[in-house]
Amino acid sequence: MKRVITVTSGKGGVGKTNICVNLAVQFARAGLRPCIFDADLGLGNINILMGIHPEHTLEEVVNGEKRISDILIHDTCGVDIIPGGTGVEKLAAMTPEGVSQLIESFSCLEDYDVLFFDTSAGISRDVLSFCMASQEVLLVVTSEPTSLTDGYSLLKVLSLNGYRDPVKVVMNKAKNERFARAVFDKFNQTVKQYLPIEISYAGCLPADETVSAAVTRQRPFTLLYPSSRAAASIEQLAGFLLDNPGAGTSDIAFEKFWEKYMEVAGTRLKLPKREKTKPAKAPDAVQNSPQPPPSKAPVSTGDNSLSIQVLASLNQLTTVITDMSAEFKEFRRSQTEQTNGNAAPVDPENDPIAPQLPPIIPLDFEAYKKKKQNEA
Repeated sequence: MKRVITVTSGKGGVGKTNICVNLAVQFARAGLRPCIFDADLGLGNINILMGIHPEHTLEEVVNGEKRISDILIHDTCGVDIIPGGTGVEKLAAMTPEGVSQLIESFSCLEDYDVLFFDTSAGISRDVLSFCMASQEVLLVVTSEPTSLTDGYSLLKVLSLNGYRDPVKVVMNKAKNERFARAVFDKFNQTVKQYLPIEISYAGCLPADETVSAAVTRQRPFTLLYPSSRAAASIEQLAGFLLDNPGAGTSDIAFEKFWEKYMEVAGTRLKLPKREKTKPAKAPDAVQNSPQPPPSKAPVSTGDNSLSIQVLASLNQLTTVITDMSAEFKEFRRSQTEQTNGNAAPVDPENDPIAPQLPPIIPLDFEAYKKKKQNEA
């Protein structure tokens, strides 16, 4: 196996799985052999996006009932898929003998050119284990403050646990390339200032209605709408990943990957610490007076000074994004006024990119009522 790429996000709903699926399809169109490991616990979004219904999952492999080759779903849009399901959650609890058998079962994956791991969103032991064991991590974010904050939190926990390889960042649902780069630059400033980890800009995907249309039809948008802006962006992103495999990337045996995964999964993870706030010193008269015994230790809600600085930086980033959104909206309004009347309107029925909507049927209740009265 030549390459392992983990696609992850700090927040759900940012389009992580959709990007992973369409990237794998694009790699297949480039002549490579990709495989997706569905490591998203219980959600099965890959099943929905690809229109598949797995009969078996990784849980049966973990339980010793099946081998990996038995559960592999072959050639779905040129991509092979390993349905993970709840089996991913049971990996860390396996015995050494079970791990050895599992690694042996995974030997059938050695012939793939690239293995994509589609993780759950957020910060969990499974997500961190896949990220720490992978050669490359692709972090998907949007310009929403919650997405950026959660993405920063994931980067912080990775760095606390010793991850030092550069993380590639994809800006999804962006208004345009300029906007995406500006948001990334601000995000990168915060990361550089507070974290010992590097991030790089991998590309962006626009907010494109063909993506939602493809989800409804349960097919990758790169195949359904190859001329769409989203498909063009995926092609650029795939080209970037192929041209920039990352420092130290080389052929990796899946056995080594799995050993690293189990090592991280079995280790206590380091999480950000909070400093307890010191209670204010009471006046002497109060100190000398008898005090009732405390019923329960107070819970600290204060952050340390570094966390406060990070929060302030992220708040500043939110303000910048809001201002840019307003500027972009004004720019679009002015462009619309300039081109109004000069360009012919686009006919959605003849537009090969726009998803077709059902025709609007006008309802005239008064006419219907009068017709029924006449029939009576």
